[in-house]
Amino acid sequence: MGNNTQYIEEDKIDLRELFSVLKRRKKLLWSVTGGLTVLAIVYVFIIAKPVYEVKTMIEVGQIDAKPIDDINNIKQKLSYEYKVNVKNKKIELPRVKSISVPKKSDSILFINIHGYSNEEAVTYIQMVIDKIETQYKEKTDAYTNSQKALIKLTQEDIKDNSSSLVEMRKELNQYSQKIISLKSEDAALAGIYVLQIGQKQTELQELKKYISELKNKEQELKLSITPLMMKPTHIVGEIETLEKPIKPKKILITIVAFITGLMLSVFLAFFLEFIASAKKEEDTE
Repeated sequence: MGNNTQYIEEDKIDLRELFSVLKRRKKLLWSVTGGLTVLAIVYVFIIAKPVYEVKTMIEVGQIDAKPIDDINNIKQKLSYEYKVNVKNKKIELPRVKSISVPKKSDSILFINIHGYSNEEAVTYIQMVIDKIETQYKEKTDAYTNSQKALIKLTQEDIKDNSSSLVEMRKELNQYSQKIISLKSEDAALAGIYVLQIGQKQTELQELKKYISELKNKEQELKLSITPLMMKPTHIVGEIETLEKPIKPKKILITIVAFITGLMLSVFLAFFLEFIASAKKEEDTE
C-alpha cells in the first residue's frame, strides 16, 4: 500500500514538472505554434492559387449501334495524350486531372479538369471535347459517306434490274401473242414458245426476288446511318462547375499547421529543458 502511494506521488510530481516545463517555455510554445499557423494562413490565403475542378461526361460516338472504339482503349489514348496521373512531373494548369469509365459502361467517359479559375477550366475542357468530337467525327463521316455510296450503287442496281424486268415482261407478252397466233397454224413452233415462256417466267421470278433483296439492302443501308444506329461523340448533360475551389483546403491546412506547431514546440521545449538540465549537472560536477 505504501509503495502504491509513493508511485502516485511520483506521478503527480512528474506531471507537475511537465506542466511547469511547458509554462516556463510558453514563449517558445506560442512563437512556434503561432509562427507555423501564421505561415499556413499566409500560404493558403495569399500565396497559394485556388484550384477549381470542372467535370463532364462524354458519350463516345456509335456506328451500327456500337461504340466506334473500345472505351478502355480510348481512355488509355487520352490519358497518355493529356499526361493523366504522370508521376514525378509537374504539369501546369489547366490540365486533365482524371479520366474514368463507369462500371458496366462501354461508351461513357468521365473527365475532370483542374484550372486556376472556372472560366479557364471550362475553356480547356471544351477544347478537349472538341478535339475528341473532331477525331471521331472523321470516322463517323467516313462511314456515312461509304454507306451513302453503297446506297447509290444499290439504287442504280435496282433501277437497271427494274428496267430489265419491264423488258422481260414485254417479251413474255410477245411470246404469249405469238402462241395465240401460231396455235392453229404451227403447233410445234407454238410448243417451243411455250418452253421459252416457262424459262422466261423462271428468270422473271428470280429477277423479282433479286430486286426485292436489293430493296431490302437499300433499307438496311439507310437505317445504318439513322440516329437510331449512329451517334456522334457528344457531351451528356452539361459541363459541371463548382462555386468554390477544391484547393487549397484552407481550414484543414490551418488546423494541421496549428497541431504540427504545437507538437513541435512541445518537443523543442522538453528538448531544450533536457539540454539545460544536462548542462546544469555538468556545472555542479
